[in-house]
Amino acid sequence: MLIRDLGPGDLGAVLDMNNAAVPAVNAHDVRSLEVLVEMADRSWVVDDGDALGGLLVTFAPGTGYDSANYRWLSQRFDDFRYVDRVVVAATHKRRGLGRGLYEVLEAHARVVGTSRLVCEVNVEPPNPQSIAFHTEIGWRPVDDLEHAPGKVVRYFEKPLT
Repeated sequence: MLIRDLGPGDLGAVLDMNNAAVPAVNAHDVRSLEVLVEMADRSWVVDDGDALGGLLVTFAPGTGYDSANYRWLSQRFDDFRYVDRVVVAATHKRRGLGRGLYEVLEAHARVVGTSRLVCEVNVEPPNPQSIAFHTEIGWRPVDDLEHAPGKVVRYFEKPLT
């Protein structure tokens, strides 16, 4: 499987994969996904030759990205790469794609001199698989935040220094 930059021809498959993962990630339409990818620091996909099996979208500090989670993390950290979304298609789960995407991210972050990776994972609605995954690969909890009734996230970080 090949991890590569997301290309314009990938948007339809990425949109389907993203929206199949709701509520673990926010839903998008074609235009909002295009805007997200245009603003992102990096957007990678996992390509198995027949289909896309995974997606990772990150943001660097200092962008105009209007996400409550990105703003919360930006107020606490100066130097980071924010994982806005990581999605593995249901047809590709349990094959190490998430781990592979994070390895590419970590290598990229080290090359550009980033000191930490950050993200959030839903606590409510629950996403225990993602919490377990992040913990297993060395991420540590920072804080929990309730955005609204029934919407609680846990922020994670992975220092790289």
